[in-house]
Amino acid sequence: MKSQITYKNLFIYCEQNQKGFFTEFSEGLNIIHGKNTSGKSTIIQAILYTFGINDEKHKLTEILNEKVIFRLDFILKKGIEEHITIIRDDDFMFIKRENQPLEKFSGISGNSSKEHIKLKHFLSELFDFNLYLETSGEYKLASIEAMFLPYYVAQDYGWVLALKSFRGLEFFRNFKYDYYDYYLGITNEFDRLEKQKLEKEKKELENSIKFLTNVGQQKDELNLSKLKDESFISKSLEYLDSYKKNKEELIQAEKKHLLKCNELTFYEERLKILNKINRSLKTENPLKNDCPTCKQNLPSSLENIYEYSQDVNNTIAEIQKVKDKLKDLQSSINSIEENISTLKDKVAKDYSVLIKYKIDDLSFGTWLDNKTNVKLSENILTQIGETTIILNDKVEELRKFKTDDDIKKERNTRDFQFKKYFIEFLDELGVKKFEDDKYTLLYWMGIFPKQGVELLKTMLAYYFAFNKVIEETEYVHRFPFLLDAIFKEDIDESNRKMILEFIYKNKPKGEQIIFSFAESTINPKTANEYNNELMKNDAKLILTDLTNERSILKSLSIEQREYLMETIKLIE
Repeated sequence: MKSQITYKNLFIYCEQNQKGFFTEFSEGLNIIHGKNTSGKSTIIQAILYTFGINDEKHKLTEILNEKVIFRLDFILKKGIEEHITIIRDDDFMFIKRENQPLEKFSGISGNSSKEHIKLKHFLSELFDFNLYLETSGEYKLASIEAMFLPYYVAQDYGWVLALKSFRGLEFFRNFKYDYYDYYLGITNEFDRLEKQKLEKEKKELENSIKFLTNVGQQKDELNLSKLKDESFISKSLEYLDSYKKNKEELIQAEKKHLLKCNELTFYEERLKILNKINRSLKTENPLKNDCPTCKQNLPSSLENIYEYSQDVNNTIAEIQKVKDKLKDLQSSINSIEENISTLKDKVAKDYSVLIKYKIDDLSFGTWLDNKTNVKLSENILTQIGETTIILNDKVEELRKFKTDDDIKKERNTRDFQFKKYFIEFLDELGVKKFEDDKYTLLYWMGIFPKQGVELLKTMLAYYFAFNKVIEETEYVHRFPFLLDAIFKEDIDESNRKMILEFIYKNKPKGEQIIFSFAESTINPKTANEYNNELMKNDAKLILTDLTNERSILKSLSIEQREYLMETIKLIE
């Protein structure tokens, strides 16, 4: 069953100036409107950033400099509905699922960090996302960006080039083909990985048969003379010494891992206490508050005020130190875990043969069978026969996979489904049709030869056509459709209406869509007027601020302060 997300609330909080932003989303249409530079794009980018997409970080520099915390509440439908909360505080992320313990990730600001990779795997499992991309000669689980790419149009390159709303994806080998294949249901990464595994095993078996055949054809006297050397005994003892050394290293690493985990738990508890102290201090201000216990006025002498200010500053500084320590400890634990894994693999790989030995009863037979693993006797023909049977099984298993011709046929079928929707949408938007298939078929598609509003409408038709065709792919997850700055160009009133009518008419059924556009006193109509005239007032309007530029943060209401306390309790 498909995974489907619906956003409920977005909350942004700045502790240093006690301001924030809060909005609810409707399940259908949501329009973010306001003055230019008032923060419309910030809301959309904040959603993506909260999920761990660091590509949005450079666009959010201004608000991130205010040390804000982001919280997003959403519903995940996979047969049943589950309410999930995700909170991001710079390098730290917290995910709370219903009836499950809090998930924590420390140090996610770098895409190659151990914690970010853990987060990627967690979200992929949560949303049933299984796209693998090729990098450095091997297939790895695709980035979080690839998970959101079909459902996001960035304000900058998103309205100019397909597959460019996030940076860096083109560096994956054959990205376009693997991306389209996955979302169109042509083949999946497990097919590819399993096929590669079988092909590798097939090649190894063929090499094994070739080796055994060559050995059998050599002179027996030469081979036996080499095997008479009794040096295998001393070699075995060398292995034992090395085994003992590596085993001791492994024991020490596991001991160090336990100590670091205990230290991490200590600092997590310390952070909880410091946060509580910080909140308590805010209710004990000698100039503003009474004693929370006896309700008498707190001493307000200069010495008391200075001591109180010192306590506040020391607490805030200590909280930051503890956060930094937690990040370092998590990094150290990850490093130790990698070292433990490496040592275990080394012990298992290099010395597993020793488990089969009886150290006090070493013999030529055990050495020959377990160490050289080469049969230079009458059983060579038997090994060749057995290996050939296994090879035939692998060849038969490979027959179940699609051939290149099969994949081409499936691509053509899905390509022309896309083309049908794409041409229909271009016609609805009044865009002149393309004569060449390289502009209408996904796998051929390049840069569209359009400019200005014509290019914007062409890209809009592309995104809606692709979204519609992948809706038919059974396993593909469904996220809310995010369109940033749909009036990016200087668009006349007739084209504005055409675009809004197109979005309203072709919005994904039963799914959420969030888009933004700027309005000002020189624009012909407001979002309210468009909603009433073209959308039957179905859209939820989210106003940033027509008077305030460059900030969406405002003073918190009483309800938002209660929401803030709930947020803080979740992450303590």
